[in-house]
Amino acid sequence: MLVEFRLIFVLIAMLILPGWAALTVNDVWRQWTGLQRWIIAMGISVAFYPVFFYIARSVFPFLTLGPYKMGTLLFAFAVVIGWRMRRRWSEALAFDRLEWVAIGIFGMTLFTRFWIIRDHPYPAWSDSLHHTLLTQLTAVRGKLPVSLEPYFPIPLGQYHLGLYALSATVQWLAQVPAHTALLWTSQMLNGLCGVGVYLVLDRKVGRAGAIVGAAVVGLLSHQPALYVNWGRFTQISSQTILLIAWLVTWEAIALWRRPWQEYRIIVLWNTAGAGVLTGAVFLLHFRVAAFYIPLLIFGVAWELWKAREEHRIGHTLLGAVVIGTVALIVVTPVLWEALHIYVTSRLNPPAVAASEISQAARLYYEFPWRTVPYLVARPWLMILASLSAVFGLLRRNKLVIACLMWTSLLYLLGKAYTLGLSLVSVTNMGAVLIMLYLPIGLTVGSVVEESLALLGPYRREGGVRLITALVLIAGFVASHIRVTEIEPYRYFVTPEDIAAMDWIRENTPADALFAVNTYFWLPRAPHGTDAGYWIPYFTGRQTTAGVMLLSLGTLDYRNSIVRMSRAVEQLEVDNSSLAELQALGVDYLYIGRKGDFSGPGLDAARLNQAEDVTLLYQKDGVSIFQINPPDDRP
Repeated sequence: MLVEFRLIFVLIAMLILPGWAALTVNDVWRQWTGLQRWIIAMGISVAFYPVFFYIARSVFPFLTLGPYKMGTLLFAFAVVIGWRMRRRWSEALAFDRLEWVAIGIFGMTLFTRFWIIRDHPYPAWSDSLHHTLLTQLTAVRGKLPVSLEPYFPIPLGQYHLGLYALSATVQWLAQVPAHTALLWTSQMLNGLCGVGVYLVLDRKVGRAGAIVGAAVVGLLSHQPALYVNWGRFTQISSQTILLIAWLVTWEAIALWRRPWQEYRIIVLWNTAGAGVLTGAVFLLHFRVAAFYIPLLIFGVAWELWKAREEHRIGHTLLGAVVIGTVALIVVTPVLWEALHIYVTSRLNPPAVAASEISQAARLYYEFPWRTVPYLVARPWLMILASLSAVFGLLRRNKLVIACLMWTSLLYLLGKAYTLGLSLVSVTNMGAVLIMLYLPIGLTVGSVVEESLALLGPYRREGGVRLITALVLIAGFVASHIRVTEIEPYRYFVTPEDIAAMDWIRENTPADALFAVNTYFWLPRAPHGTDAGYWIPYFTGRQTTAGVMLLSLGTLDYRNSIVRMSRAVEQLEVDNSSLAELQALGVDYLYIGRKGDFSGPGLDAARLNQAEDVTLLYQKDGVSIFQINPPDDRP
């Protein structure tokens, strides 16, 4: 338990101190109320790490960070906060009854996310491997890496690295392994998925609706709780601050719309904060930034419409341009290289068989309607969201209209591939569908507040109490469901495999290459299906499956991984590919306890009868074979 308490303490400090230190500048925290201040502080804190690490790597390439430097920096933030807030804490901690209910909702949500780690301490599915490796590389080198070497020869110019600034800092300060730091960091951010929904609703609609919206996103919806099964950690990290960034940006533009000479510091602070938060959304996940752009357009358009009536269009446009410039400066360390690689790769795709292109497009871009309840929300919640949207339209609720417009634009973005223009196919429908919990939470919360307004001032208080009680009861029941929605086949690593990893480190050469159970999710995108996939992280050895960032590597490297992986798949059927694997440089075969969820997998019993291999290790469902060199075969 000591490790868990240390992790929670470190995460809380990391997600409070930088933001509150920024809020103490000229007491700008007073422009928000109650819990809003703490959510703004959390958003700024999350944004701080990717922005700081990217700028440090770009401006001071010689600088390396570590536990002492980051610990000292956080301590300095604490000193600033303590000094500036020494007589104001009673005000900063003054929450009303509904805000305490919201805190309870957030607490239950975080509990569900952390509880899952208790029985599943190793990250799940295919993406988690490179997330863990990048956390490890960042922690070891003291800066964001530019490639996956020495694990894999893959450059990272087109990949978002912001999450690893957070997870590596947790690894340093909590003194835990990379996979533990990654999982706890990501689940903390997942547990805070509803704070942005709460903030927008509380600021623009009402507090009761904000509580409902936060509960819908955090507890009643299975998204994004289900992300933990997929290792979808970078997307959730960016989405956690997306709505916070939107609100701060919207309000910053609104401040520019009004004469602001008397409160210049607040305008400048909001402008800088909006730019930093907007840039951080991009640094944490490039595609989520594409999801964010429609919201930015709506906020700017709304303020321009209001500015037209006040003859302040020029000032409003200037504010939007200044915020955009700040955001552009923040993302400069990665934007131009990422854009160059993206455009070049789309305009000059590698020569691949037409059948493979067609199959890959179908698997990557097309999602049948039957997947919607799994990827978006359960039928009851979709019905509730649909009825809420209709009611909101009838009431001309501006936030509901904005959410419907946002959802429509996101749908078009997911369908952009049908245009046949590779440059605009920035994402697939799957990535869009799994983030619709955000507009759903905003829509349901807005309509709850709209409904309460119909009760009138005398009956409203009773309605709020009823809704609060129902939300707490429903949230408590749903919390039990959230912790059981585990997809076991996606969790590859078991304690029995960890013992085998120790054996590999002690008994195989450092340059050994292992064949592992493999699954092709796309024709040229293999990944492992059991703990063998994690051999690079636990032992430093290589595997035939590569990593899910394979598409960023050179064509020759990609071809070599695909060829080896296809030979491994053939080995599931018979032993005919053993000679090919040996010729490709494969030294060992690893069969993990989980095996292959997608097919028969490598058969230890059959391989044990083969003359071309030697059984070296077999214990608790894990087997390791050596492929005999030709001279050593009978």
